[in-house]
Amino acid sequence: MELIPKDKRIIKRVKAWEHRSLLERVSEDIKAARKSGDTDDPVETFLYDPVAIKMTHGFIKAGWSANAVTCLSLVVGVAGSVLFYPQNRWINLIGIFMEIFAVLLDCCDGQIARLTHTSSQMGRFLDGLVDTTNFLAVYIFLGLRMMKETIPFTNRPWSFYIWAIVLVTMLFHAGQSRMADYYRGLHLYFLHGRSSASLARTKDLKAELAALPKNSPLYERIYRIFYLIYTDSQEKRAPWAQRLLDALESKGTVLTEDVSEEYVQKSRRYIQLTNVLTYHPRAYALYLLLFLGLHVYYFPIVLIVLEAVKWFMIIRYETIAKDLYQHYCSDGRQ
Repeated sequence: MELIPKDKRIIKRVKAWEHRSLLERVSEDIKAARKSGDTDDPVETFLYDPVAIKMTHGFIKAGWSANAVTCLSLVVGVAGSVLFYPQNRWINLIGIFMEIFAVLLDCCDGQIARLTHTSSQMGRFLDGLVDTTNFLAVYIFLGLRMMKETIPFTNRPWSFYIWAIVLVTMLFHAGQSRMADYYRGLHLYFLHGRSSASLARTKDLKAELAALPKNSPLYERIYRIFYLIYTDSQEKRAPWAQRLLDALESKGTVLTEDVSEEYVQKSRRYIQLTNVLTYHPRAYALYLLLFLGLHVYYFPIVLIVLEAVKWFMIIRYETIAKDLYQHYCSDGRQ
């Protein structure tokens, strides 16, 4: 039976209502899946999240865990980095799109963990490990490619000399990401309170490692050892932050509430530096330079520009921690 115009208008209104309802639910899910408004990366918030949340719903419906999606992100990211090796910009472009898709998957695993309340210390460590491995693969295939290319303004090939530059850049990159991760976690720690799982401390990890049963799986012990080494390397770069945390923990929760508000307020001035040092700025700089055939200039960006940003960030955050320590802790005055 043919619908009359009135029926068609009613159906159109119902469909519009259902569409708005779906958009509202998706919007609410996006908000629920974010860590905080302070630490959110603007690129992820406006570009990736609306797409990733729809993928997340599909993964949850299919029964995928956050860690399974993290592993899929690793496979896609490494496969994309392989396509950076050929000296063909269109093949490189496919690799770039694969890397972007890997980032979407990386957004999904965090959303799945938060929406299903399955966030864990191991998941956080695995997520960081996958991010590191993906960029490690990028460096390896860039190095293999550049061995056949010539040094700028000369006719000499890079040959094996390029690996010295690649190795130093990888070390600088790791240090930049490590400290950005630490200060983001510290911000969330003060923002959400001590119950937040965003910040691991060396002394707690040592206690957890010592308390592991002797029959615990080997992978569990290995993961905790590596996480302990990673966390210890972060804390050694932030001594004033450690003094502040130790002093607050020894004085109880009342003082922490006063410090938290002031710390978060001051931290907000610099928190976006953590996003500058993690993925998007460096990745898109590399993608653009690679497509233009100017990828050799990516290395000084990491070694000079991003390293300067890292040290500026450390100095500012250490100053914040020192000021709060000396102001709120009577035994911290110097």
